[in-house]
Order: sequence, then structure tokens, then C-alpha cells
Amino acid sequence: MDDKAVNCRSCKEFKRCRDSAASWVFLFIGLIATIAIRLVNLVIDYGQFWAKLFWYIGVVGFLVYFLYKFRQDRAVQNELKNLKLADKLLLKEKLSDTDYEFLKTAVCRLKSNKDTINYFFIFFTSAIALILGVVQDFF
Repeated sequence: MDDKAVNCRSCKEFKRCRDSAASWVFLFIGLIATIAIRLVNLVIDYGQFWAKLFWYIGVVGFLVYFLYKFRQDRAVQNELKNLKLADKLLLKEKLSDTDYEFLKTAVCRLKSNKDTINYFFIFFTSAIALILGVVQDFF
């Protein structure tokens, strides 16, 4: 298969479906929230103020981040529903140009690394927080 056929950069819709600045801002908010929540138990010994501050930063950050993700996911779900794309695929019906445009955009967005970065960051910081918490509490 030709590399250009599967490369998003060669797609005429590349600018429309690549990661927006807003999506990077919300990812950054999510990463800050992840760090803040994991710091709560580590800073509690320095005072309630710090623990509460990090807790609020984390919870508000997650609220903002997941509201953004929810809106994005709902938009995709609504488009899938409006296009009846799942039914068309299950019934192997002919797809329209609009269906193909939606699928091209969806595939390009799935190729984004932001979710992978987010998952890795959550797993990594959780492991670090767990190790530091055990050391702080038991040693």
C-alpha cells in the first residue's frame, strides 16, 4: 500500500482534523490535575492548606478536562447517530461521501498521541505517588 494513501499529512482535511490548540490546553489541564491529586497525600504532612489546595486544583482540573472530553465524545456519538454509520457498516450498505469524510476525520483523530500521553502520565504518576506514599507512611 502506498504510504501517502495512509498518511494524514497528505489528506486534504489534515488542517481540520489535526490536534487543535484547545485540545492541547485541555490535555495540559488534565496533566496538572493528575499531578495535583497525586500530591495530596504527600503534602498533607506540611499542612491542611496544601493538601486542600492540591485537592481543589486536581478536582477542578479533572472537572474541566472531562467536561471537554465528554463534549468531544458526544459530538462524535451524535454524528455517528445522525449518519446511521453503525447500521450502514453492520448491513454493509454503500457509504456516502459524507460518511467517508467523517470516517477520515475520525481515523486521523484516533491517530493522535494525546490520549496515549495522558494514559502514560496517569499510570506513571500513580506509580510514583504510590511508591512515595508507601515510603512516607511505612518507612
